[in-house]
Amino acid sequence: MEPYSRGSTPLDLDCPSLLIAFGAQRSTNAVAFLREHRLAVMRTGGAMLVLIGLALITGLWGVWTQTLQSLIGGFVTVV
Repeated sequence: MEPYSRGSTPLDLDCPSLLIAFGAQRSTNAVAFLREHRLAVMRTGGAMLVLIGLALITGLWGVWTQTLQSLIGGFVTVV
């Protein structure tokens, strides 16, 4: 009995493994980038929190969400 008797080839069996390996390498690179720039990431996140807080205090957040609701108000899900 041949190991690939159903029409599968070694390439068919290795493709998922290769895709996982490339995905793992890409995620490792992304984590390394974030680790190198963690101070900038933290400062950016802090600035965004301050801006959202100011928008909530001034009422701009409500205006913005109402504008978005009018833009996507007619959206209906498929299910």
